[in-house]
Amino acid sequence: MNTPWRRLGILVALTAAWFFGGCSALEDNGTHLASVLERGAAELRGSFLTQMVFDYEPLTGINQDYYIEITPSNQTQAPYGGYLVVSGQNSGGTSYHGRFVYTPARLYVQKHNAAAKITLRKNGDRIEVVELK
Repeated sequence: MNTPWRRLGILVALTAAWFFGGCSALEDNGTHLASVLERGAAELRGSFLTQMVFDYEPLTGINQDYYIEITPSNQTQAPYGGYLVVSGQNSGGTSYHGRFVYTPARLYVQKHNAAAKITLRKNGDRIEVVELK
């Protein structure tokens, strides 16, 4: 049965799947960095390493001036809190990263046409963001 209501239902379902399925058009640099930290924390937690350094590039690439600021966590158990901001094209901020990583101190770096280096470190059961370069 191909009624207008059925077609509308299919259209709504497809739109919702696109919207909630990780549409990258809704991602900004802040949520992008939070996702990178989430994956990095999972990788470090699952490894025998105690520290990991990785590169971060904004969504539109490194050919720009941008800064990253991560405020200290305000709780000692997850979710840890804190806030991060990444400027540049597609600038944005979020507190989502606080579900996965602890930030013991304010971190800040300015970059010009280069990737940022981010250091994660295991501290007991916690994964900490300890350095931005």
